[in-house]
Amino acid sequence: MPITTIPGSMKTITHYLRTILTIAALLAAVAIPGMALAAVPPMSAPAGLSILEIKMTGDEFILLQNSTPNDITNLSSYWLTAYNNVNPLAAGVSSSTQQLPTASLLAGQALLLSADPMQTCGASVAGKLSLSFGDSGGFLQLAQTSLSPSGAIMQTPGDVVSWSSGTTGIIQNLPSNTKDPKAVYYRYLNGGSYAWQQADLDLNNLCQLNVLVAGGSGSSSAVTPLTLAATSPPATILGTVNAGGDDDEIVAQLPAADIGLNAPQLSELLPNPIGTGNDGTDEFIELYNPNAKPFDLTGFSLLSGMTTTHSYTFPNGTMLAPSSFQAFYSEETKLSLSNTASQVALLDPFDNVISSTDAYAKAKDGIAWGLAKGKWYWTTQPTPGVANVIKQPPVSKTASQSKKTSKSKAAAIKGAKTTKLTASATAGNFEEEEAGTPVHAWVLALIASGALLYGAYEYRRDIANRLFQLRTKLGARRATWPALKGRRSD
Repeated sequence: MPITTIPGSMKTITHYLRTILTIAALLAAVAIPGMALAAVPPMSAPAGLSILEIKMTGDEFILLQNSTPNDITNLSSYWLTAYNNVNPLAAGVSSSTQQLPTASLLAGQALLLSADPMQTCGASVAGKLSLSFGDSGGFLQLAQTSLSPSGAIMQTPGDVVSWSSGTTGIIQNLPSNTKDPKAVYYRYLNGGSYAWQQADLDLNNLCQLNVLVAGGSGSSSAVTPLTLAATSPPATILGTVNAGGDDDEIVAQLPAADIGLNAPQLSELLPNPIGTGNDGTDEFIELYNPNAKPFDLTGFSLLSGMTTTHSYTFPNGTMLAPSSFQAFYSEETKLSLSNTASQVALLDPFDNVISSTDAYAKAKDGIAWGLAKGKWYWTTQPTPGVANVIKQPPVSKTASQSKKTSKSKAAAIKGAKTTKLTASATAGNFEEEEAGTPVHAWVLALIASGALLYGAYEYRRDIANRLFQLRTKLGARRATWPALKGRRSD
């Protein structure tokens, strides 16, 4: 079929085609978040107990994953060996070892070992990392030990990772600690082999990695989230013992009764009790035991505050009853909760954060900070020792929300004050709609007078011109009056 062209429209069509091609080029140059996300390789680890994440700069940690269909019933048979050189066979290389915790790891579950306390981010086992990784280069090997029939110790090599600030090692061009303390590396499947991807640890959410997708000046950060339980405790505590150490060193231990149990969870705070002078006795922090067995809090601690923190360690024999709430008052813990801005964390004996509250802002008298369905709310009904009841205080409407119905206007004219609470079915948020008192007539008159004066000032030149034209016309008419009178007399 022949193509028919319309001469008058060719320039318009050409203009549209150029516009479309320009937009397409811009979209190709700029990384659109929705498109960039698809380019970020997802986490994936080889079969077996494998290294999934490693952080060698700043606050070091390592994440191992059981990538087998079977459970690992004895993690303590595995050892990590860290070398201070990318080449473990080089002359003068030193090494250190750490035994993995005495615990079980189900298929698909993860083990987190961190040098400093951090959120467990969904890891089922959490413990202290006693190894130290070199910033400029290193080599880490995971191996399983066993006894031969003759009683000799055998070692089966497992997963390995090496890194350096140069062009050697599996991970290359590693940024130094002073340049990029947020740098983290995670494993992903690249064709038939497994490679490593650099990411940045999100300082606002330690359970999230931000991966920069290449795209020139228009590149944007895409998100690769880690696993974090939203409505349940983030970790199952199984226990660990730090390897090595001096004989006089006090090594943290998990109470034997807690092995295999779910972590307790922070459920409610009362930062500002009603009345004066009672903050030192009536403030409380509430914990919930989700297990059907008692939970031993011996060696666990509460950490309160943001810029300045205070801690309280539970003494020996402190027990949480099964499936119950328990409030710990400031008279006992000596913890002071700020009335302006703060939060609370629960730490295990190894200083791992196993539960934390959301940070709150200004706390009013008698208002509690409570957890419900995975979210934290203010509630006017504190419930120490029992399940939370979220009864939110009234919230004044903003100017953008202050449209009144005809009914509320009528109530305002009568001088009545009406209040209606509306609830959101999903978030449980409450809003207050308040009809204001009637405005006095003198106030309206004053406002109207001000508006008239302002209008007169703004249009003073136009008004002056109109007055001049009016005076000119009146003067012309006066000049013609004698002639008109002469005509009438004739």
